[in-house]
Amino acid sequence: MYFVTTQTLILLAAERLFAAQGIDGTSLRQISVAAEQRNANAAQYHFGDRESLIKAIFRHRLDVIDARRRELLEPLGADSDTRPVVEALIRPLAEQAVRPDSHYVRFLNRLFEYLGRRPGALPEAGGLDEAVAAGRLLADRLSSRLPPVQVRLRIRWVSELILSGLAELEQLHQDGEGGDPEEVTAAVIDAATGLLTAPSSSRPG
Repeated sequence: MYFVTTQTLILLAAERLFAAQGIDGTSLRQISVAAEQRNANAAQYHFGDRESLIKAIFRHRLDVIDARRRELLEPLGADSDTRPVVEALIRPLAEQAVRPDSHYVRFLNRLFEYLGRRPGALPEAGGLDEAVAAGRLLADRLSSRLPPVQVRLRIRWVSELILSGLAELEQLHQDGEGGDPEEVTAAVIDAATGLLTAPSSSRPG
């Protein structure tokens, strides 16, 4: 018999409510009730505050996602094309998005919005070491042909594109309207690669 701990029930409820209502719109008390805890202060008791709970959601999910991302990044050399790096960034999240009853990507999208849509804010909130490694590879490729301001803008825009696209995939999949997940994943990879590799009218400097 599979036993789910109280902490896991709270994490799953928090992820679901954060995804649906946003970070600001969700209280620890609501999370405790959604996790079917008799003690309405259970989330606070087990995790302390909202920031610690968010970090715990990352820890709960990232072992599998980061392992998959490392698997995709390890064969890539410094001179590899941009698309495989983009795929290493996107595919682990896309695979998570189509897991049964997943809310993780929509949670990430809500958190990204809450933190001001700064690409560096998500790692500050909870880790994401392998995603940061992929982002650095992409930034290195961009910096050889784009001025710094364009590098920053494109990394921010591609972060928004990835999270919004995969959050939509997750929602559609949950609603039974997702179609072929691989087709959607490939479309997000194509769009992100195109954004990053599009020519610029400015010169590096």
